Amino acid sequence: MPGIEVRLADWARQATLAERRAGPTIEALGGLHPDEARQLATGPFLVYLVQAAVHQQRTGSDDAQPLRAAVLTGLREQQRHSAFASATDVLARHPDFARALGTGLPRALLARLTAINDAGDEPAPALIAAEAADCLARLTLAGVTRAAQLLGALDEATEDVAALPEPFAARLPRLLGLLEAHHPGTGLREALERLLPLEHTCSDAAFELALTDLQDALQASDAETMRVRLIRVRRRLSELLAQTSERLDARIYHDAIDAVLTLAAPDATTRIPALAAMLHTTLQKYRAWRHNTHRPAWSRSRCDDMAAWAELTAILDAAARHIGDDDPWYDDGQAILTTLLTAYGADRTVRVVKEGTTAGVVEVLVAPAIEDVFLRNENRIRFLEHAVDNDPLLRAEPSAVRLLGSLRDRTRSPAVPDRHPGGGPGKVRRWPLVAETVTPAEFAQLTETAPEPVLDRLELALRTHEDTHAAAMDPKLGRLMDRLVGQLRQSPDWIPDIADPFHALLNTTVRYAFLCYDIGRKMGGSYTEYLRLRDPSRKKQKVDEALFHQHFYEVLCVSSLFRIIDAEVIEHAGGRVDIRASFGPVRFNVECKIEEQDASEAALRHYAAQATEYQNTNAAFAILLVLDKTEHAEGTVNLFESIWIEQVQRNGESTPCQVVTVRVPGGRDDPSSLRAPGLRL
Repeated sequence: MPGIEVRLADWARQATLAERRAGPTIEALGGLHPDEARQLATGPFLVYLVQAAVHQQRTGSDDAQPLRAAVLTGLREQQRHSAFASATDVLARHPDFARALGTGLPRALLARLTAINDAGDEPAPALIAAEAADCLARLTLAGVTRAAQLLGALDEATEDVAALPEPFAARLPRLLGLLEAHHPGTGLREALERLLPLEHTCSDAAFELALTDLQDALQASDAETMRVRLIRVRRRLSELLAQTSERLDARIYHDAIDAVLTLAAPDATTRIPALAAMLHTTLQKYRAWRHNTHRPAWSRSRCDDMAAWAELTAILDAAARHIGDDDPWYDDGQAILTTLLTAYGADRTVRVVKEGTTAGVVEVLVAPAIEDVFLRNENRIRFLEHAVDNDPLLRAEPSAVRLLGSLRDRTRSPAVPDRHPGGGPGKVRRWPLVAETVTPAEFAQLTETAPEPVLDRLELALRTHEDTHAAAMDPKLGRLMDRLVGQLRQSPDWIPDIADPFHALLNTTVRYAFLCYDIGRKMGGSYTEYLRLRDPSRKKQKVDEALFHQHFYEVLCVSSLFRIIDAEVIEHAGGRVDIRASFGPVRFNVECKIEEQDASEAALRHYAAQATEYQNTNAAFAILLVLDKTEHAEGTVNLFESIWIEQVQRNGESTPCQVVTVRVPGGRDDPSSLRAPGLRL
């Protein structure tokens, strides 16, 4: 009798396309000896063994048990990534068969997943571990395996993300994002945050974190909370797009969220059509890119979600063309009214939106904005009343009846928001950026006294500033500042009159560090000579301390802090303060030090005591700026690892002083002269 591989080839030549997709049966192969089953299990044709076992399971034959055992053997021992991947894909598409495999299935897959710790530099074990995690996720969503098993394994695997092989780590963010959506609060968000610093996972991790924030935003019950959270999501997506402009999925979500947030703004009639056009083009590119490519089953819900947002944006595009106050509705009022009603009831009348997660945003943000279109013009309310009373189609339209009832309720008892007294919810929606920029009392007075065209111009000016700021934002700098501020916020001294000034000083100091890292040999002039190695013999050179201080002082003086900076302040706390920033009675010191022996984090810690001493009578925040003059033959530590916070708390103190340490490399070699770490010349 020919071998199993020969019989497989004969079957494949005779089988139809549908039969090849479904896989062979035991009968089609002329039977299967136990040795042949093991040969398939450990060889390149594991997928055919799984398919044959699925067919045998459906027949209820007694021969199914040996095949199931062979499948489990293949899952435990298979060493070829392609064979393992195709087999687990078939397995995940047949949850009934996977359930019949019993507890041996999750144990086998979890063993392949946890083996990632021993994968080393071999790509196959890392890729097999990723396939095992993917299969477990699909089986978990299908109710075959318990979620706790997979979540625990992933939590353990992501404790040290830097040690994970790149082929495995690169696939983790999307898998973690999927599981976080179904099992929030299980620590997966923290795992995603740990993946942010890695270059090969940064983009996907940032995208999944943005979608996690989006889920939180859509669960908000009030418009203000939802809008603030959506703005945070849009900002996160803007940072991601600034770093990776080719992320089409991020662009789709960004433009759709922007369209929702823009609906009540003065420029909605022009901005939303532009956003809709860009989103349409991006969606077509995305679909063309994904055409005929393999997509995991769990990714279909993500594609449906993007389609829902695109559909909602198209509806808002049609509505935005008729929400301007200068639109008289004389041309075709029936069509205009139908368009607005479609947007008003999008969560009920459009199937893809109703079934997607966008329904909540329609109820909380879109519907009230459409109501404001009518409330700003009494003639439009009369037009709607006449249409509902006389048009049989609109009389039976639930969205029209609901809109008219809501408008009558609001005109009889206008709502007064808590946060913006006197401003009214419609005004807050129409000028949201103005409402965020001024105090509630100022907003109420402004909306009552200023002409509407003036408020519109203010809103557009603020939007332009916001867009420009988002476009110029450095995503890694943003993450760095968020990390620092998150730590500083724990101090009881982090109150508005102290936090805002120190944040401004810290931001300027960090940007100075960026300048020192990136500045060229000649473009900085004589001020920046201390940053380069000037002694060809590489002997210890005399450091010009005044040059270091003077350069930092000059940078501060050309910033927005130029009127409040003092240098060399003597007789302060018994010593001399290198740099002092005075924000009225609130003062902060910047202590400048030069280190030639050991510039490690532990070695520089003792310098923080001096910076702390100068803050004894003021806020518990200071900055330690260190020029690292140690050897840099292998290159300098990157900037993001050279900024940290030291907490100095002496005996008898209840509040530690937060000292932000900024290490700047000086006396650097030319990049062309550097050697790789570990290389001995």
